[in-house]
Amino acid sequence: MGQMKLLKEVDFYTTRKNAKRILKNYRRFERIAGKSSIDLKSPVMSSMPKAQSHGNSAEDAIVQKVYAESERNAILDALDLLGLTSKEILRYSYCMQDRWSNAGIADELGYSVRSIHRMRNEALIEFSEAYKHGELITYY
Repeated sequence: MGQMKLLKEVDFYTTRKNAKRILKNYRRFERIAGKSSIDLKSPVMSSMPKAQSHGNSAEDAIVQKVYAESERNAILDALDLLGLTSKEILRYSYCMQDRWSNAGIADELGYSVRSIHRMRNEALIEFSEAYKHGELITYY
């Protein structure tokens, strides 16, 4: 009898690419989610007829804010499931307001630049496993 394969082969390159795609949006989600509700103006009601509008901009802004909050929270939840070093490398790489260089991250965490690169690749795989129950993992 042949041995049954319980785990499929992970496509690490594509899985890391998926993680980067999500993490690169973190700052944008943070900016959108951070808008105060005052910025989301209520529509003004008037009895005067006006040109037909294609959509409701206040409603669109609220939907966009809710989506951004949801995605930001999913990223933060996944990061919370990682080990401290992996979490820190990904936070410095993708979540800080200002982008950090590999050299800056290496100095901050006390590793070589080469180690940071290798550890980030591992952290991206861990993030893919943690984000929305492994939604980012691609298999061969």
